[in-house]
Formats: sequence, C-alpha cells, structure tokens
Amino acid sequence: MSKRTDREEENEWDVDDVEVIDFDSPDDTPEPVERPVRPVRLYLTGIVTGALLLTLVLLLCDIFDFHPFTRTPAADKTYDLTKMVEEYIDKYYWKTDIGDDRLAQMAAKGMVAALGDPYSAYMTADEMSKLKEHNDGDYAGIGIVISDNNQTGRKRVTKVEKDGPSDKAGMLVGDEIVAVDGVDVTNETTDDVVKRIRGKVGVEHIITVVREKNAASGAAASSEGASGTADSPNTIRVDLKVVTANIVNKSIYHQMLKNNIGYLQITSFDRETPKQFRSAIDDLEKKNMKGLILDVRNNPGGVLSSVLSVLDRLLPEGNILTETRRGQKDTTYRSSSKEDFTKPMVVLINGKSASAAEVFAGALQDRKQIRLIGEKSYGKGVMQSIYTFNEEQGGIKLTTGEYLLPSGRSIHEKGLTPDVEVVYSGKSTEEYGTNSDNQLIKAMEVITSLS
Repeated sequence: MSKRTDREEENEWDVDDVEVIDFDSPDDTPEPVERPVRPVRLYLTGIVTGALLLTLVLLLCDIFDFHPFTRTPAADKTYDLTKMVEEYIDKYYWKTDIGDDRLAQMAAKGMVAALGDPYSAYMTADEMSKLKEHNDGDYAGIGIVISDNNQTGRKRVTKVEKDGPSDKAGMLVGDEIVAVDGVDVTNETTDDVVKRIRGKVGVEHIITVVREKNAASGAAASSEGASGTADSPNTIRVDLKVVTANIVNKSIYHQMLKNNIGYLQITSFDRETPKQFRSAIDDLEKKNMKGLILDVRNNPGGVLSSVLSVLDRLLPEGNILTETRRGQKDTTYRSSSKEDFTKPMVVLINGKSASAAEVFAGALQDRKQIRLIGEKSYGKGVMQSIYTFNEEQGGIKLTTGEYLLPSGRSIHEKGLTPDVEVVYSGKSTEEYGTNSDNQLIKAMEVITSLS
C-alpha cells in the first residue's frame, strides 16, 4: 500500500479517515463550525492540593481493594473483566515485552470498536498527529510518495512533488530508499521510514537510494550534494542531501479543454482546498471559460468547512447542508449572496466519491440541478468529531451526527445516483483528465449541449 512520507497518499482510499468536523473554520466559511469545549484551568492552590490528596486516596483504595464510592454494575463488570484478562496475560502469555501502554491503547481501541461503527475509533498520539496533518493540508516533509517493493523489500519512490525538496535534491521516481542518515532501513516498515524523514522545517537528511544506472544519467550529478557509488552491475547508490520544508498538499488540478470548457479536479477537501479552488476558477475565467466540469471521483471527503467554502463560491444565497445531532437542534449551513457561478456545470462522481465529496455533488444537484455523470457514489452521510485527550494519550473520533442535503434527503448508505451513468473503462486513475477518460468524454458531450 502506497504511503506519502508525511501523510496519506492522496489517491489512497481509507474509509476510516474520510470526514472530520473542522473546529478551526476559515473566515470565509458560510457558517462557523462549533468549537469544542476546553477544560477550565484551575489556579486555586487549595483545589489543586485537594485533587492531589484525592488521587492519593484513590490509589491506596485500589491497592487494598477498598472501594468506598458507589460504582455502577457496568463499571464493575468492565473493571473485573479487564483485570482478569490482564492477569491471564501476565501469567500465561509467552512473551514479556508487551508494554502496559500498548495494552491500554488496544483496550481503548477495542472499546470503541464495540460500537460497530466503522467511522469511530480511538487514536493514538501518532495517529492523531497524522490526522491533523491530513486535514491541515500542509506538513513538514520532503515531498515524495513511497510504497513497498515486494520483490526487493525496499521502499520505492512512486511520486516526487515538482520543485519540492526531494525534486531539488535529484530524487527520481523509481528510486529505492535503502538508508536514512546512514541507518539501513531495508527491513523497516513504511511507517518507520516515514518517522525518520518527517520532522520540523529545515532539518537536513541524507537519503540513500538505489537506482538504475540509465535512470541516474545526469540527475544525481546535476543535484547539489548528491554522490553515487556502485551497488551492482545495473544499479548505483546515490546519497541525496534533502532538507525538510513546508509542503502544501495540492488537492486541485485544472486545465482548459477544447471549446473553452474548464476541467477542475478536487482530490480531497482539506484546509488548503478553498484557496486553491478559487485560484483555479480565476485562472479558467481569465481564459474565457464557457463551462466547467468538476471532478470528485476518488475524492474520499475531508474537512467540513472546506467543502462549505468551495460551495459558497459556486452557489447563490441559500441552504447548503443541515446537520442533525442527538439531543441538539439541527444546524443549517447557508451560502452567502457574495458569489454565484452562473455558467454551465457538470460533476463527475464514482464509487469512491464519499462524504464531503457527496455533499459537494449533492448540493449542486439539489440547488442548481447540476447533472452528475459517472457511477453511484459511496454513501457516507455521517460526520465525525475529534476529541483530544492530551499529547500522550491521543484522542477519540466519534460519529456525532448525520447531514442532510438542501432538499432534506440523506445520502448515508444510499449514495448519489448519477443522472448519466457511465462505467469507467480506463486502466487506472492516471488516465483521469486525458483523452482516454471515457467518463470525461461523456461529460464534455453533456456540457457542450448545455453551453
């Protein structure tokens, strides 16, 4: 499975990480998203002292198995079962290197898994950090995507971000990473290699790669700080000096097609997406765009505030989304009257268009009767809230509500049915946006008839 060194690969489908509520909405979002309640800091010395004494008393009670406080049957049952499992592990499990922290983490994961909800999960501190990077849309890294090479056991570079740190250092697609800062990483997991490379901006790493000799012609020699040594008759080892930088994830790709039809692909909805989207629209408008094809195929979703902001650019004043939560009043998000895209549009969707991508396509279909082209979408119409415990204990992602489209319809476990169904005939998603993309060809036919 491919992995970006500093975040998930943008084309990777992960149903557990497709939508979160953004607690830090940008100013141009139609409606602010509810912020979490922060713990109140207690400064009074007496209260702090009392808390410490209470902790000591509870600890002594646990040591002597004395419980002066009333406990619920459910709490007693959970405690007794957990204690029993722990005792059997300590007494009979054949290994002794299982840490208490790992047992606690897995117990927490199991408790949330018992909900039977594929979108809720306990997350470790590392997992929470990765999720934050994923939603922020920028991170400190070197700008490459790597995957496991099952034949060599090495980590193969499958993508190099143009003008990124690795590109400037001379790294090439097809290079295989064998060492980081002089440490052999051949037998390490992809996550372990990622941890070695990610870090703060400005950190220098020496990345040792093995590449085919014909691929090395001039690439490494022209790169500052690169050196190579022979590894085998057909390969060469190259040491690349790479300095981490702030990498902004690119989630928007656009081009002008024939007949002045604009094509705009959205690969995810992170916090950088609205700014990139507006820039792309402006560029296409300058080129006298007459119609727009919006592509959210394989878009797994993202941050709520991001999709709301993008829709606000396309829609006149009116409802975009209604959020329903248990025990709370419904919240309706609305677009403003500041902007409205009045030229013909169509939207491309498929079975991996999910969550925020479905909100995007569904809202356009409801509000402007925009025609959807492609294949039925995934069908995820629930949202998750992220609650952080502390830096060491991680946090929890819980499904906290359902969202409804402007017409009041739910897409959860139903998906969106395209107005024009076209099964993709290409060999891979790399053909999206090309002359081999039969769904795009159909979209061109439809939008040309509307222009």
